[in-house]
Amino acid sequence: MPLAPTLALTALLLGAPANALSPPADTVDELVAQLRDDPILVQPSMGMGDSAAAHDVLAEAAADVGVPVYVVLADTPADLAGTDSIAEQAAALFRAELGDGLYHVEFREGISYTRSWGGGELDEAYLAPVTFALERAESSGPGEYPQASALLEAVLTLRWAAAPLEELPDAMVDEYAAQPWAFLADSDYDRADATAGRRVAVLATSFGLLVAGVIVTLVVARAAPAGRGDVRRRLADQRSRAADRKRAASAGQQQVASAGATLSDPPSRVGPTRTGRGAPTTAVPADIAATATRQLDEARRRLASLSAERLTSPAGTTAADAVEAGDRVLATGDPLDAVGATVLAAIAVREVERTGSPKRPPYRPCFVDPLHGEARDTVRLEGSSIDAPACRDCARSPYAFLAVRRRFRGWAPYTETSTIWARTGFGALVGDLPAQVLDDRSGRR
Repeated sequence: MPLAPTLALTALLLGAPANALSPPADTVDELVAQLRDDPILVQPSMGMGDSAAAHDVLAEAAADVGVPVYVVLADTPADLAGTDSIAEQAAALFRAELGDGLYHVEFREGISYTRSWGGGELDEAYLAPVTFALERAESSGPGEYPQASALLEAVLTLRWAAAPLEELPDAMVDEYAAQPWAFLADSDYDRADATAGRRVAVLATSFGLLVAGVIVTLVVARAAPAGRGDVRRRLADQRSRAADRKRAASAGQQQVASAGATLSDPPSRVGPTRTGRGAPTTAVPADIAATATRQLDEARRRLASLSAERLTSPAGTTAADAVEAGDRVLATGDPLDAVGATVLAAIAVREVERTGSPKRPPYRPCFVDPLHGEARDTVRLEGSSIDAPACRDCARSPYAFLAVRRRFRGWAPYTETSTIWARTGFGALVGDLPAQVLDDRSGRR
């Protein structure tokens, strides 16, 4: 081989990160072995076209963090495939082998997990600034539904870790958001949309949705939270341009409201929201109680970590009420109550975060199916003039209501039940779900 190409190849290999020279790890042990050589591990599947460049961006960001930093963006390890909370499990296993530090882990399947061990201020810090930064980036990102890449989230997380009590500067967020690796390609997101579309059924008959829309309109008009005049005007403007509007990625901060509304009435004064027979439905998962138990335990752990000052703040009080309400409803053994417990756990976690970041909006679930997570968009129920809070999948795809089996009628949408969950949309339609649940359960004693 000629000398010049040989030297060039040698220089290239010596300058590459250690992980780039190793075959992709397929197990936790293999990932640990690679992390011992280089704490920044980016596999090609998560490198946005250039895993070496992604490694360098993350290494630069990690240099300003005052604790050891371990980042894993990789395919799902074979020995964790099919299990719950994969990234969280992996982070705990990595820490057991590698020691304390900040761990940010995300696999192609599942969501990211970030946690710091070591006893410093980073251990108690909340990731709200990262969430705000991602929402800002997506609000002006490319395409119709921009979705931040795992790499962008990881970089912003490391930048936050350098000063965890401060918000990330807008200029910094905008600079990263302008990079070619900051967002998933439209084609990737279209495939995600198609997958989501297969999970939901075809729209119900026009008559069924007409009934649903009318009732939802009445419920929302009576149950919407106060102080959202600006949002009402924005929603009114959007409805007038519904034919050609582009839903903003920051729509999750919009709240359904109506003119002159106050906090919702007690649950006994709000009727169930009916969707009509034949509405598409999705069954409550069989393991929902176990899921609710895990989520309530996590909410309880976070609540216990609050200082006395934060615990007694309005947000801290709401978080405590949400955990108490979740425990009460979970004890009934009813499937819809277990779903409600998961929502109350999510509300508790968000309120714990709001004790340190009060600008973050309260948690509102997807009205169609609260198990889809937070409402970041709205969905127009046919025949209604009100956009109900919904996750992005339900807002863009034919939606299917969460359903429960009824003794004589088979599966029915939860909105057709005589429960507090139907009256409040699992909290999507009200701003005080924990208080309403506690009042409802106290009235039954």
